Amino acid sequence: MTLADMARTALMNLGRRKVRTALTSTGVIVGILTIVTMVSLGVGVQLEITRQFAQVGLENVFVRPRETDSDNFFTQFSIPQRQNPITAEVVASWEQLPNVAQVQPFVTLSDVVIALEFPGQHEARSRPINVRAPDSFPDPFSRPPQAVAGTLDISDPRGTVVLSQIVVPSDTTPDELIGREVTIVLQSPRGEREAFPLTVVGISDSRDSEAQVSVADMAAMKSWWYNTPDYLATQGYDFVVVRAQNVREAANLVRAFRSEGFRVQSLELILDTANRAFAVINIMLASVGGLALFVACLGIVNTMIMAIYERTREIGTLKAIGASRGDIRWLFMLEAGMIGIIGGVLGVIGGWLLGIGLNRLIQWYIQREDLPIQADFFVVPWWLALAALIFAALIGIIAGLYPASRAARLDPLIALRYE
Repeated sequence: MTLADMARTALMNLGRRKVRTALTSTGVIVGILTIVTMVSLGVGVQLEITRQFAQVGLENVFVRPRETDSDNFFTQFSIPQRQNPITAEVVASWEQLPNVAQVQPFVTLSDVVIALEFPGQHEARSRPINVRAPDSFPDPFSRPPQAVAGTLDISDPRGTVVLSQIVVPSDTTPDELIGREVTIVLQSPRGEREAFPLTVVGISDSRDSEAQVSVADMAAMKSWWYNTPDYLATQGYDFVVVRAQNVREAANLVRAFRSEGFRVQSLELILDTANRAFAVINIMLASVGGLALFVACLGIVNTMIMAIYERTREIGTLKAIGASRGDIRWLFMLEAGMIGIIGGVLGVIGGWLLGIGLNRLIQWYIQREDLPIQADFFVVPWWLALAALIFAALIGIIAGLYPASRAARLDPLIALRYE
């Protein structure tokens, strides 16, 4: 028998018992649908994380000075003791490196609550941060703030501020504050107060209570807080964002800065760790469908064994007219493999359709809650669909190995006399 003859015979045999074939394929459908749905969730979330991190900048390297107490990055009462401060001279030397595109230093003033005084004796509580300066890493999943009034770009080195809309007094419109002066007031634990008058250049729609000021103004506030007029000269910047020419050069910069004793963080390193974690998660998610496929495998074995009993005389006739043991074995393995392929095709289609439905449901919920996320969380790439089809076919073939070997070992004389 040729392979084409065996394939046609296998299809005819499956067609003669449509209900049994459909019920047996249902187990494969459920298993493949579960695998495709679960793994597509892991793939979709991983792709979205990669996309968000890429937008932030995988080529960015975050460098911090190493301190005597690594857990004491900032306290309200004691100036940090830094072993290798990142001074202006260090920043200038980094800007001259051939694989560096940009160096942006920042000063932070975390854990200090300030008073923000508006014209007309209005008061609000806020906290100052550097313009576009994250506390440690930028949040890749947060929606970037938009300007409600004015601009979010602090171009002047000193004396300007961008406020979030939430701190604007209720009886004042954002447009009315543009160009007006507000005062940031710091109060030390000893009760001393210092005012920093700033001109409002923009209002953002940020939901955080914050004021964005320039690095120079942040340094002035921190110098007063620690009573250290030459704070930048002695302690340097709190952290620096170094943007490399590309991701490969960023990895080289990470090694170079670490060898110099700096504390270094990179989005690429975090993304690599996340990808390894997702590989484990995808395996765990796929194993859920694997349990259903194991049950489906037993169903295929049972179906094929029942087919042997029903077609014993047919097997004897095939052997009598010249079919070899290998032909009989391949015939039953093809039937089992076709059951797996049928279940695999329907399972992939079902998983893809289910993913589309879940994506629409999630997007509806995101829009309802006004969350800053626009992504498909269930993604079925071509390699996942192909792998699921191949896996389903292999499951069917493996499940048919024992019944096929049993059919091939039947004695033709006994099979012909079988009632």
